[in-house]
Parts: sequence; structure tokens; C-alpha cells
Amino acid sequence: MPDWEHPHTEQIPFTPANGFVLDLTEVSSLPEGFYTGLVDYQKEAESAEAFLIILATPSAWAPGAFTTVPSVRLIRPSAKEIAEAHLRYLAPGRLDWLTGDPLVALLAGAAQASDAARLARLVAEADKDDRDAVRQEFTDWKDHLQRWFETHSSPEDLRERALLIAAALLEGAPANVVLEAADQLFAEVGGVLPPGGALAGRDLDERLRAIEASPVGIESISLDEERHGLAEAAVKYVWRQRPTLRRALLEWALHISGPNGAAVRHLRHVADSLARLSLLPGGAMVLSVASTWIDNGGNAHRELAMEVLENMALHPLTGPGVRKQFYDWAQQKGTSEQLATAVAEICAGKLGRTYPRLALTRLRLLASREDGRARETVARAVRALADIPERRTLVLSEVIGWSESADEKVRRAGTMTFLALTEDASGPSAVPTTAPGAPSVCNDAEVSPLFVRGWRAALLEPSTSARAYGQLAAWLDSPDLSDEQVLPLTAAVLRGRIGQEGPAALLVSHGTDLGRARRRTLLDQLFSEQTASRTLTSGSQSGGDSLPTTA
Repeated sequence: MPDWEHPHTEQIPFTPANGFVLDLTEVSSLPEGFYTGLVDYQKEAESAEAFLIILATPSAWAPGAFTTVPSVRLIRPSAKEIAEAHLRYLAPGRLDWLTGDPLVALLAGAAQASDAARLARLVAEADKDDRDAVRQEFTDWKDHLQRWFETHSSPEDLRERALLIAAALLEGAPANVVLEAADQLFAEVGGVLPPGGALAGRDLDERLRAIEASPVGIESISLDEERHGLAEAAVKYVWRQRPTLRRALLEWALHISGPNGAAVRHLRHVADSLARLSLLPGGAMVLSVASTWIDNGGNAHRELAMEVLENMALHPLTGPGVRKQFYDWAQQKGTSEQLATAVAEICAGKLGRTYPRLALTRLRLLASREDGRARETVARAVRALADIPERRTLVLSEVIGWSESADEKVRRAGTMTFLALTEDASGPSAVPTTAPGAPSVCNDAEVSPLFVRGWRAALLEPSTSARAYGQLAAWLDSPDLSDEQVLPLTAAVLRGRIGQEGPAALLVSHGTDLGRARRRTLLDQLFSEQTASRTLTSGSQSGGDSLPTTA
């Protein structure tokens, strides 16, 4: 689905002989312009033999007389039917599990389709015929954890509660890491460790029995080994049942993940756990604390916060809201340099590889900021996305679209970003040559016209014209680019304009020996073409936009 706040039909693709699904089930209402725009889209899609299926709720879909679109009203099957359909595929031999105790009651009433699919998966993945364990895991081990915390409620049990939480957050981590993290949590909430340090207290095996954990591998600790899913469920249980502990839990997670922290080698695991907490009541605190860590924290704060935000942005449930927050941060005037930089870096990573158009939209907003915050990071981010061969054409077309925008800020951002794509610290290089085996500029049928448009837009934009001429001159002088790469492209950019001051100055300017030879070749070719054109048109001049002169 395109990245938009309100659906626009002009953004819906109609690639020939392809089909598309537009999911509008989360849209509460559709504007009149969307329905009227579908009329034009239908014509274009029909001529291209493309197909579009729109998913919408009955309350949102009201085309009236604006457009005629075939519609089918679907009735959702029951949760039990959904679970049975999944299980017929995953484990048909266990279909009877859904019809008897203790699982039959789990899908009663208004159970969600996602719950039905999850129950089917748990049944299929069960190691043995233990249906009660499946029920416990499906209900997040609520009964088990409630009994455990009731049993371990005395003051002398507080260290074991801290150990359970540490083992849950760091599922599968080495015992020494979990024990040290548990002691830090115990101290974080005001507990006083007994004198004697590592010699004090009960032995490891006894403590593991107390929290019902198992040793695995080489001195590692697992709650999931005997009760699959218990680790995640335990962290969720504590978050739900101890709301006044939430901020302390977040600060503790930060401390153990920081430099020299007990769990410094388990940063991604901690970030995954915190991202899952953001799905729960009070989960907005995770996003708030993460943004505060980026603004006011040190390197440890920032590293963990970046991991958490990236995980949240890619999660199926938290993703839409967090990506919308990135959109808001990218354009809000009050966004700090640190936060703007963080958004750009996240867009350059997994988010950009998964949702490139969405990431580019946020990078466009950042690049268009009048305060210039994170501008260099934005340029690096766009270049990182362009360095992915299968994304190169998409990135170029998006950036050049900005550079041709009617909006002055967007146009300036586009030309500056395009110029950032055509140079790096080691010297000028065309984006299509940054990856081994990538096609050259002039031989790539999709990329070559884009580069011509990009250069022309950059030369026409007053704020980037001088820089663009300088970089184009550097391309002509560069031995890193072959004649086949640079000459046809430069000729296409300057064609019909050699009589203007800017292009003329470029062609006669001093440069390297290689650059001067290329300029002579270009000058001969462009003069010959212009003379031939004048002869054919009886002296008429070439059309096209006029390129500006250099300062």
C-alpha cells in the first residue's frame, strides 16, 4: 500500500498484466475524490490489463453514484473454522484437539481470526500430546504465572522474582549474565543484596528450581525449554500486573545493555523484548522513553533506543503507528537533531529495505527541512538504499521526482539529494557503478533517462546550479568513470544548450588531460548534431528548458 495519510488513486500502480491488493480496512471513510479518481484509474488499468482488489469495511465503502465497481460482501468464518482450516494444512492428525477439553472453549464467542491461527500453530508445534500446555501457552501462561507469583510473595522471595524476570528477558543467556542482571534489578527496586557477594545465597540449581527454569547448552538458562513461550509471557505478566514497575524495568533494561553491562552482548534480544512490551497497555511508554534516550542519553541509550524503534517500526502490530510517528518527527519543527538523525538512520536500515517508498517519504521530509537537521545523514541514507541493486531505479525515480516538484522546498531537497547520490568521499561515482557487476549508466535503459533528468533538474535549480556544474565537470575528469558511462549521459544533458553560458563554460573549462579529451569529443559531437539539426529545420533552434549560467 502506498505511504499516504489519505488514499489517492493517482498513487495506485497499474503495471501491465499485474494484480494489486489495496487494503483499506483500517480506513474509516473515503473522500469523494477517491471514488471519482477510480473512474480514471479503471480506464488506465483496463488498457494495461492490470487488476486491483480493494479491501474495505462496509461502513467505509460508500461509492454511491460516483463510480461503479463490482463488490462482494464477505462474511468472516468463525474462529473455530479458521483454526480448523489452518490445522488441516499444518497437522491434520490433530484436528480433534480443537473439539475437546481443554481447547474447545478457547475459540468461543468473539475470538479473533489471529487467535484462531495462533492456536492452530501452537497445536501443530506441540512436541507431545499435552493439550493443557497448549492451553497455558495460548493464554500466555496466565494461570501458571499467577500461581507462581502468589507462592513467591514473601520478602525473601523478591530476589527469585528478580531472577525470573531476568531469565525471561534474557531467555537462553548464560547463567552468569542472568544472575548479574537479576541482582541489578533487585537493587534497582531498592533491594539490599546479602553480604558475601557471589558466595551468598542459594546454589544455582536450587534457584533454577525456584523459578522453574532449566539449564541448557553450556551453562545457559531457559524458561522455554520445558514450557514453550513462558519467557515472553512472564515479561508481559509483570508489565501488566506491576504498572508502577514499568519505568524501572525500562531503565534496568538500559543499564544491563549499556557498555560493560551484564547483557551488552544481548542487545537485540533486549530490544525485541521491549518492542513486544509496546503492544501492551501502557506500551506507549516504550516509544516515549526510547525517544528520550535518543535526545538526552549517551551512546548506550541511543544504541538500545535505535534497536527498539527499528523493531517496533517493523512489527505487524506496532509498525503502522511507529512509522506514522517517524513521519511526524520528520516534519515537526521541534524535532531535535538527534531524533531526526535517528529517523534517517532507521530509514537506511531494515525499514528502508522492507518498505523503501515509505522510508523515502520520511527522508524527503527530512531533506526538505529548512533547519537542515540531519541533512548529511539523509544523504547517506538515500545513498545506502540506492546501493542496493534491486532498489536503485526506485530510489533514483523517487529522488528525481522530488527534484522536479512544484514545491520549492521539495525541489531543492531533491536536487541536493541527487547530487549527494553522484558523489562520495572517494570521488565522483555514478550510483549504478557503486555495486560490483551493476550496469553502467548509459547501458541501463531505466537508469540512464533518470540520470539525464536528475542532472538537468540540478543544473536548473538556482541553489544547486554551481555545485551541479562542478560535479558534472568532476565526472568528465574522473578516471573512475569510463567514456561509455560519462560521454553519452553528458551529451544528453547538454544537447541543444551548448550556446548557453553554463554549458559552454563547462565544455571549455580546464581539467585533467582525460577531461579535456572528453570535452573535445563532446564539443565535436554536439556541434555536429546542432549543425545537422539546423540544416534539417532550415535554421530553427532546438527547444527545451534553458540551463542557467554558472556564478
